[in-house]
Amino acid sequence: MEPSLSTFLRDIGKLLHIPAGLAILSLPVIISYSEWFALGPFAGMALVSVGTGQLFFYLFKAEKETSKGLSVILVALAWLLISLFGIIPFYGIALTAPPGVYAQLPVFEVLVNSMFESVSGFTGTGLTMLDDPSEIPYSLQWWRSFSEWIGGIGVIMLASLLLKLNHDDERLYHAETRHWEIKDAPVTATIQKIWWIYIGYTLVSILLYYFSGMPFWEALNHGMTALGTGGFSVTSNSFTDYTTQIKALTILIMVMGAIAFKIHYLLVFQFDLKRFLKQTQLHYFFFFLVAAFCLLLWIYPELSIIDLLFQATSALATCGLNTVELGLWPMAPAFVLVILMLLGANAGSTGGGIKTVRFAWFAKGIWRSIKQVWFPEEKEAKVTFDGEMKEPREMRNNIQQAANVLFLWVITLTFGTFFLSLSVGDDYTFYQILFDTASALSNVGLSTGLTGAGMPENAKYLLSLLMWLGRLEIMAIVILIISPFYLLKSKVAVKRKEKSVLQN
Repeated sequence: MEPSLSTFLRDIGKLLHIPAGLAILSLPVIISYSEWFALGPFAGMALVSVGTGQLFFYLFKAEKETSKGLSVILVALAWLLISLFGIIPFYGIALTAPPGVYAQLPVFEVLVNSMFESVSGFTGTGLTMLDDPSEIPYSLQWWRSFSEWIGGIGVIMLASLLLKLNHDDERLYHAETRHWEIKDAPVTATIQKIWWIYIGYTLVSILLYYFSGMPFWEALNHGMTALGTGGFSVTSNSFTDYTTQIKALTILIMVMGAIAFKIHYLLVFQFDLKRFLKQTQLHYFFFFLVAAFCLLLWIYPELSIIDLLFQATSALATCGLNTVELGLWPMAPAFVLVILMLLGANAGSTGGGIKTVRFAWFAKGIWRSIKQVWFPEEKEAKVTFDGEMKEPREMRNNIQQAANVLFLWVITLTFGTFFLSLSVGDDYTFYQILFDTASALSNVGLSTGLTGAGMPENAKYLLSLLMWLGRLEIMAIVILIISPFYLLKSKVAVKRKEKSVLQN
């Protein structure tokens, strides 16, 4: 086996230890609520992950740094494998818990439902198989919230902090669709600062919820899922029954999660208010939010202002929490939410979607083309971003990358909607199918009622695939799919080179 491939598999083994660590961190919940039946499934996940990880670790000994392509593949597989190991607590607890005690727990006795819930959690989506999350054990309520919290910051961000992988840290960081780095500092310093911000904001969110009157258990879980822009709740009606004060607080927390960590860093660590206010992503995010809120207020005045703002924020921040039954919404306001879900949060945040940075670059590219028509004597129309004039090459690259992602997203959304419509038949309207497809692909979690345990099995697999694709912004999965061809081509090229050397 080639050294680079052996190194790649060895790093897979290292990553497979992560579920064991997550299981250990879940022990306090099991002990606090005396849910001893959950020990076996969590221990099983830990043993299987450690056993498999150790097997890979000792079978493959190479320590050579791998290529950029293999780093992207590692990230894509890491998200998939962690989600698959995350199935074990759902399925295991459904089989070991006392029968008849937890009304919703039998849902997870169906393996595909457990898989769906795990993928939804780790991708930070929030679509669920449950009608009432309060009717499952506390250990599973925690596991759903904890998986979304980890998914919000990223599996590779966790691995880069705790594990010494043989992949270049910068490549892995970028492969997880993150590009900002602290200037003149190693990428590990960036990762550490992001973790400090994330943990600090999480603790603040939990405390704010608690002091606003939310019971501690709900504050703990919602503090993680709202900031992680996940969308899982531990109540029967998400945020419907909470006070206006708590809803307003949640809007603030969702916005914090949707803003890029770079922007938080400028404010928290550098106290640079001037640069903070110049961030283009921030401008576009609030423009989209305010514009959508005003539009919703105009076309759907029957709903309260706080609920309209809450749903607009939840859709744009790709959080998935709700205060209303979206299945009862008219088509026009629901379509506004579809647009917001596709627009998405800032790049480099906990949110999903196409990301505001790409729409910013795309808009600037269009404006640049218009300026070139009116001022043809200018060889390159100037473009500013974050208050700085960008070099022509950097500008063109960013515009091209934005166009590529937009194209892939539209194609995936189109095919996803088509195949989901084939799966569910005529039981739902087109806009409901489009809504839930966009929600899965953008890792949002809002639903019009289509997604649930009663949907066809192939529809569950399709939405799970879309959640995985959306979390990695599609390109990483494309690279994973075509990688065997490139690896084969590379191997053939090496053999030809060796043969040529021997002949000479």
